[in-house]
Amino acid sequence: MNVIKHFGAVARKAFLTLVYMDSQASYEHRLMEMETRSSKGPDLVRYICQILVDRYIRFAIPLPRYGRTTSNIVECINGALKPVRDYAPCHIIWQMWNYMLNLFYARREKARESSEELTAFATKRMKEIVQNCGSFVAMSADENEALVQTDGGRKQWRLTKVPTLKCTCWEIQDCLWSCIHFVAWQKARGEDYMRYVDQIYFQKSLVQCYSKTIPVILQTELPTSVACRAPPAAIRNGRQRILRIPNGGSARSAESEYNYPIQDDPTMNPAAVMTNVSQEDGGERGNPPVPQSSAPQGEQLSQAPPVARSRGRRCCGACKQPGHTRRTCPALRHYIRAEVQEELDVAADG
Repeated sequence: MNVIKHFGAVARKAFLTLVYMDSQASYEHRLMEMETRSSKGPDLVRYICQILVDRYIRFAIPLPRYGRTTSNIVECINGALKPVRDYAPCHIIWQMWNYMLNLFYARREKARESSEELTAFATKRMKEIVQNCGSFVAMSADENEALVQTDGGRKQWRLTKVPTLKCTCWEIQDCLWSCIHFVAWQKARGEDYMRYVDQIYFQKSLVQCYSKTIPVILQTELPTSVACRAPPAAIRNGRQRILRIPNGGSARSAESEYNYPIQDDPTMNPAAVMTNVSQEDGGERGNPPVPQSSAPQGEQLSQAPPVARSRGRRCCGACKQPGHTRRTCPALRHYIRAEVQEELDVAADG
């Protein structure tokens, strides 16, 4: 957005004209006029297009019509961001720009202050935002490490080299520019990692700016756990559903019957074996017979395939044995019968 530095008064006038555009069609029409009439048309249009048309239109339309005040806000942004341009990510610009537009749009009907007071207020607020956004990330050339600006105490910032992890769990990945989101370690700044991760935004074009201003990298010990939150899972009421695998309508056989021999013939079609057979062949419908083989016992697989656990196969709460419940437990029934018989014997003796 530092158009004054690159193209001087022509670019400044073009940028201020774009601020007063009220639609995307007017924006594109103004770009065509600059390309045909200006002496630096193609280069100027190419640079203006780097301001990201879609995101600019989203935040800049509709704009509050303040005349000179809006012009002062633009100058205020360019002035307040001057010490930050060399190392700050681009999201700070849009954060300030969006905040100021919303602020002035909300106070559009109550604008009684002068232009100088509004500009001073905007400058103060933007400096506070710049001061609060003290953590920035830069990516190294191998894309495996990042330079994290951390708080060393007493407002002394230092740079720390930490491993990086590409974040896949945040909803901010639908950005309009090609950005990469990184997640640093939990105690990199000594505070809650959720607040810290929210400030980690990065754009590839800022690596060159970082390389000019970064001094010697400091090595610090960081925890080994990654502060990356897992994607939110769908929480449903009730008990958890168990995946039921159909077993063909009959119980599984013993594990010894599943020792399939190793087939050395690659041309053998397994579908020819796993077919429905008749009752005469010794198999049931849906349960194919186990193919017999003359291979030695040592060449057979020793590990049986997993047996699907049916829904009705539960353990008893009394004896912890499968196949029945506490209500039909034979051991508990025998115990109850013994108590009843003992009471009957006592009553008979009495």
